[in-house]
Amino acid sequence: MQFVRKSSRSLLIFLALVAQSASAVVVEDLYLASVITQGQSDSQRRKDAAEGLLQVLVRVSGRGDIASNPMISSALQKPESYYSEFSYVDQPQDLPFLGQTELVTQPVDPLETQRPSQVMRIRFEPSLVSKLLRSAQLPVWGSNRPAVLSWMAIREADGRTVIGAESRVPFAEDVIQAATQRGVPLLLPLWDLEDSQMISSSEIWGRFMDRIESASERYSPDKILVFRAESPYNNEWQGEWSLGEAGRWRGGTVYGSDQSELAKALVDAIATALSEQYGVGSMRSEMMLTVEGSTSADHYAAVSQYLGGLTQIVSVQPVRVYSDIVAFKLRSEGEVQQIVDVIELDRKLSLLRQDEGTAMLWYRWIP
Repeated sequence: MQFVRKSSRSLLIFLALVAQSASAVVVEDLYLASVITQGQSDSQRRKDAAEGLLQVLVRVSGRGDIASNPMISSALQKPESYYSEFSYVDQPQDLPFLGQTELVTQPVDPLETQRPSQVMRIRFEPSLVSKLLRSAQLPVWGSNRPAVLSWMAIREADGRTVIGAESRVPFAEDVIQAATQRGVPLLLPLWDLEDSQMISSSEIWGRFMDRIESASERYSPDKILVFRAESPYNNEWQGEWSLGEAGRWRGGTVYGSDQSELAKALVDAIATALSEQYGVGSMRSEMMLTVEGSTSADHYAAVSQYLGGLTQIVSVQPVRVYSDIVAFKLRSEGEVQQIVDVIELDRKLSLLRQDEGTAMLWYRWIP
């Protein structure tokens, strides 16, 4: 994941093109923070490292309100205990920056503000960050995250605007910037002739979910976000969101004093909802997972390697192998349904049957 970008327009177009074949996205550098700094003194370094640690904790947990947690607050006082390396790079003055996280800091030395702006890049140790979040009873959300196709409409005085690749409204850049900061793969439709023939702006605004799901088939997303926003009162924006797929939706309302604040509130709500589904806590589960279609030793090895590589899986034990079927006993962090949801993202195993009462899962291997 990149925190310094060449232009917001380029990122919007890139994300729209990615959306043409959307699937689960591996978000890189979850544990890398970038902080604009005013110097390299020991006190400034600790202050910047604390801000970077909060960036990472918010991104990995999916929660934006964790700074008040007593364990998190204590960890922010000693950030050096959690990072493995840091470096400084020059920050070009004319480029937007995506790495900042709100954090109360001490006044900056006036002499240091005269220096050219730099970025402190800090890489935190994943195991230590995960351990801290679990100790604080917060979820740990892995790097394999659902691609979210976003149908968004904004109503202003001159009418409604659907956010797409060619959108020039500030809200488009605000929401993508906020999503990039939080590690949420928020993708935009091209909103070209093919899209407009499939669905109208009125249907997006009216949240005709069946129509929206049909229009989304072109992109094969993991999740669909439907959002509409307006400013019914002076100096306040209000937006209604729905997130889901295949007829299963959850939603809510967000507010902001302007479109930028509204975008942050929307992304915070979406990140929280996704982390609740895919993030894992301290709970442990056991299950039996049977895979059909493993017709060779290579297939068996690939299935074993795949299951063992899932962030949530603690151990994989083969218990039965016959013909083209292999059964595994899995121990995992999080609930059984979370494992089902994570496997669905990768599309390497196709769910055939799920017995919730006995925690048994049947899959077919997709080579």
